[in-house]
Amino acid sequence: MATVCEHVVTVTTPGDCVDVLVTDYGIAVNPLRPDLVECLDKAGIKHVPIEALKEKAYSLVGRPDDLQWEDEVVAVLEARDGTILDVIRKIKPYTVD
Repeated sequence: MATVCEHVVTVTTPGDCVDVLVTDYGIAVNPLRPDLVECLDKAGIKHVPIEALKEKAYSLVGRPDDLQWEDEVVAVLEARDGTILDVIRKIKPYTVD
């Protein structure tokens, strides 16, 4: 199940490169693409703000706790052009209080 959340932990594709997000619970269009909103409207295809998809995900699985990170970098995400998109740090062990 595709999940939309408020804070991502790893960037694999810059958000400005994503035009449309399609999930089992709806379609959201990047607000920077009003032309696509117009096309979907003309075609009669329903779409929702991405915030609606986030709230749907939270209603199904709850709001996630923030992860805690160590300083150790365990991976580097690189775009096709060599640009560094993100680094992945080791997650601190989770403890139940």
